[in-house]
Amino acid sequence: MNCRMLIPLVACLLVLAADATGQGAVNSGRLLFRESVNVEKGELTWLFKGQPLLVYAFARDQFKPYVRELYTLRGENVLRDAPADHLHHHGLMYAIRVNDVNFWEEVNSPGFQKSIRLVTDQSGRGPDGRPRASFTQLIHWVASTNHTDADATVPVMLTEERTLTLTVDERNEEIALRWEAAFAVGPGVGSVRLHGANYNGLGLRLPQSFDKVARFGNSANAPYTGGNTQNVIPAQWTSVAGNSENQDLMLVLFSHAGNAHGDGRFFTMTEPFAYLSATQGLEETPIQYTAGQKFQLRYLLTVYPAHKSREFLEQRSKLWRKSD
Repeated sequence: MNCRMLIPLVACLLVLAADATGQGAVNSGRLLFRESVNVEKGELTWLFKGQPLLVYAFARDQFKPYVRELYTLRGENVLRDAPADHLHHHGLMYAIRVNDVNFWEEVNSPGFQKSIRLVTDQSGRGPDGRPRASFTQLIHWVASTNHTDADATVPVMLTEERTLTLTVDERNEEIALRWEAAFAVGPGVGSVRLHGANYNGLGLRLPQSFDKVARFGNSANAPYTGGNTQNVIPAQWTSVAGNSENQDLMLVLFSHAGNAHGDGRFFTMTEPFAYLSATQGLEETPIQYTAGQKFQLRYLLTVYPAHKSREFLEQRSKLWRKSD
């Protein structure tokens, strides 16, 4: 069963739930990907050969939808959700400030990224023949006074069509998550100003085992100044290596030259906890868009149950940049 149009969220999910198994097969032939959607919890899960790879949280009462869990092919979750020290750190999330409304921290009348519709695209395999699954979500960025349907008269600052695509490369033991977002200035809003702190952007809270010991690298080969320093380095990609239960892990976050302000700036820290964000330098140079304008953001996150060489990452970066 395929939902290929932006139809109301509940309607689409009810169709998915009516599938013979309660799950959607995302592969022609062998059943590699399976998809499970829980409407009440606002949760989408992708499984590969019976093993969970990704859990996406999109409940209507959340401040923002986000990837709550992301696994290596070996089975380690590489994300943390709402740790006690920062409850607003949610796995892999995208948040900034818009017109002085704070969509990152969830205090003092924060903004809401309101889930409107979710549509799965059960594509099966990508052009390279590798197993692939994707979905698109319509999100309205609104002030705190407009996070419920009853407050629909308050303007939408931004509309976002977010597409997440997960690809499995078993030969290289790679899980690749492509994060693409198409934005437009909301109807009835004259302009928006995008700004924020030096860590605002596409951020991920790393596993607890990475805290204080994470090892970062980047395409610019720029040095890092210390564990408790908030480094912000312009680069095409940034990697972070660590371990879980004495097993090697590596994550790599790739930016894209087509994003506003060009290639990314990457925020990193290891103390008191490990964090990585791909940012646009909005703390130094905010971006202004006016009514009718549209813009896109593209990032790629890859996950490995091993440490990869710099040569491998450079080749992976070239493939990513050729993909568009």
